[in-house]
Amino acid sequence: MIRLPADNPRIALIVLGIATGIGQALLLREAMAAMGGSELAWGTVMSLWLLGMAIGSRIGVRAGGGALGRALAPATLLLTGIGVLLFRAAPALTGVASGETVTAWQAAWLWAAAVVPPALAGGLAFPILAGRLGSGGAGRGYGLEAAGALLGGVALSVVLAPLGTAVALCLTGAAVVLIGPWPRARSVSIVLAAALAVAATVSGDLLATAGWRWAGHPGELAHWRETRQQRLEVSAGAPTALYADGRLAATFPDPFTTVPAAHLLMLLHPRPERVLAVGCLADGTISTMARHPVAEILVVENDPQLPPLLREWYGPPLAEVLADPRVRVLATDPVRALDRPASWDLIVLRDSDPITVRHNRTRTVEFFERCRARLAADGALVVWLGVPDTYLGGSAGRLLEVMTSSLREVFPKVLAVPGENILLVAGGPAMDATVDPAELERRWRERGIDDELFAPEMLELLVDPRRAADLARVVGAATAPVNTMEHPRAV
Repeated sequence: MIRLPADNPRIALIVLGIATGIGQALLLREAMAAMGGSELAWGTVMSLWLLGMAIGSRIGVRAGGGALGRALAPATLLLTGIGVLLFRAAPALTGVASGETVTAWQAAWLWAAAVVPPALAGGLAFPILAGRLGSGGAGRGYGLEAAGALLGGVALSVVLAPLGTAVALCLTGAAVVLIGPWPRARSVSIVLAAALAVAATVSGDLLATAGWRWAGHPGELAHWRETRQQRLEVSAGAPTALYADGRLAATFPDPFTTVPAAHLLMLLHPRPERVLAVGCLADGTISTMARHPVAEILVVENDPQLPPLLREWYGPPLAEVLADPRVRVLATDPVRALDRPASWDLIVLRDSDPITVRHNRTRTVEFFERCRARLAADGALVVWLGVPDTYLGGSAGRLLEVMTSSLREVFPKVLAVPGENILLVAGGPAMDATVDPAELERRWRERGIDDELFAPEMLELLVDPRRAADLARVVGAATAPVNTMEHPRAV
């Protein structure tokens, strides 16, 4: 009798490795997005996955039957799909508000329900299949499963991940069942694989739409994309709301917020000819910055897929400013951007607060040292903080103190600008930043900019002298430990 591939325990173990490797990776991606990109998701998912594998393996030692072992590979993917749905529905299931992060402790039952069952299925299958290899089967079985996991990981990274979680899951399922858990019913495997391949064409949009609704985001979902770094979603209509890993990242256009803030950014330096801007693309800040008489603005975005997607989603308003020859977009890590030999008059860090270890990299002493090395003698570094000066208690005040101490470790001058989002301005002895409304107005008139959405009289409101004085006292008294790569105190 000819043995079909699914009857071969070696092939079955490789298939199991593919299923468990891709299933685990997809759950990690979904968990990261559910927690707003926090690396804490890794530890939570991995610990629960190992727990499920251990329980399953223990049960599998006592269970038998090659058919059960073969059927558990597609079962692992099916249970992974249920876990994905639970992570997407986490905001609705836990009752958090739109844009709020779902913590692991807040939804411990949900994390366990999403991760443990597929891990248990994978753990249950291994001893059954490895036992069929004979003496020394455990070691050889582990090697075969690891080879399958490596194969699945490469396929996910190179081909499947950019297609989205749902599509990746359906296509992986199609491949697994095509090899076949039922060697005597090949027609069933072929039909099921074909159904999964067809489902892949619509599953991405269905999952994205359902997740948008479960998250409670206002309006309708217009577009979505899962990049290698984050899940991006934008709303229909105007203004467009951009969500990154479930958190509101920007609205566009938002001229009544971004225009005054962007003009203020540029006026902090008396003559900013060369500007490096990190994270100024999504909310349209770059459009206002380009109205100033600059020679070059280098826009740095960490996610290489974000700039082309924003061009497509935002349309002509963003495309026009990106067509300006003075504006260049560099899709790279901000740390690498500062490795380039260049001198900048103004460096703006408008990216996210250090809510994760990854985001924290641009808020460390080490990064500030890189910035100072690339600043002109009179250059200024502007650090955006997502906290207002009207309330500086709790974590908001702690973040301000840590950032102030970290900047002072590198720069002799540190100035605080009040507002809905505090700006910390740092530079060397020759830096000429100011919060004096009269001087800022003089710089504005000197540049001869015509903007119907901004009047120089607004400057006294933007940098209210009384609020600036109160904030200066808080900043002057900051004694918090500094934030470094080794000790990320700002996270």
